[in-house]
Amino acid sequence: YMAQAKRMHKELTDSLKNKNPNILHYVSVLNAEKAALKQKRNQEDVKKMYNDAITMSARGGYVHDAALAQERFADFLRGIAGDFKEAKYHLEGAIQRYTNWGAMGVVEHLHNKYHDVLAGSSTN
Repeated sequence: YMAQAKRMHKELTDSLKNKNPNILHYVSVLNAEKAALKQKRNQEDVKKMYNDAITMSARGGYVHDAALAQERFADFLRGIAGDFKEAKYHLEGAIQRYTNWGAMGVVEHLHNKYHDVLAGSSTN
């Protein structure tokens, strides 16, 4: 997966350099994911990158991409950062965005996958 992700990141970055503003939010989501996977960065830097990706996606009208960024951020917070309270906040935000977009299958999946976090339990 990493090889494919690197290739896609390069293609998107190259396209951004060629003045394609419609992909800025994609690049910011991938940058946050890359930083989270490397775990070499300060967690606060990674959190800022995810928040920037969510904001860029939402402001650009890409509700589904904002939801995905928020979902991925919640997964980072839950798994690596161990912050279940903040993870719950972002999962609820992602669920609301997916609901607004009409992606009820994804909403159901998130409820099933993260039932412990959404219920306020920190076991998983």
